[in-house]
Amino acid sequence: MKLNDLKFLKVKIEKHPTRDIQLEFLEKPNAIAALILNSTEDKALLVEQYRPGVNGKLLEIPAGIIENNEDPKETLKREVREETGYEIESFDLIYEPKKPLILSPGYTSEELYIYIVKLKSENEKVYEKQLDEGEDLECFWHTLENIPKLTNDFKTYYALSLYKNFKNIKE
Repeated sequence: MKLNDLKFLKVKIEKHPTRDIQLEFLEKPNAIAALILNSTEDKALLVEQYRPGVNGKLLEIPAGIIENNEDPKETLKREVREETGYEIESFDLIYEPKKPLILSPGYTSEELYIYIVKLKSENEKVYEKQLDEGEDLECFWHTLENIPKLTNDFKTYYALSLYKNFKNIKE
């Protein structure tokens, strides 16, 4: 395999603006992630899937790449449907980011939009997942208090902390 064969990652080199050195980084598409809460806000829906960076399965909040310059909210709608089987109309949007997060600026160009959504009721219809080619994942509801014991995924930890802070401010 050659570097040009990579589908999502592109190795880039940039000249430092004030030093005579070259900087290496990965150009990667921007993405969304969604903390999906049940209607009583005591559980979240996590997906479990193989991740090559940890050489194993990982529990994490649903996430996906923004395709073809689509609006991040359209990506949210598409990814939630694909990975969980829920239609976005089954949820109330309780947090929308004002701007994306930059996860590792010394290493990648990726920006991440984190959303928090809540099921309108426990009776919302779940359709068959529409996974992308190569995706193999399962969904599991977990109590919010147990999630930190089950994963070390940064975006999941961050979204959970964001929700707890957001909830405290509202109360």
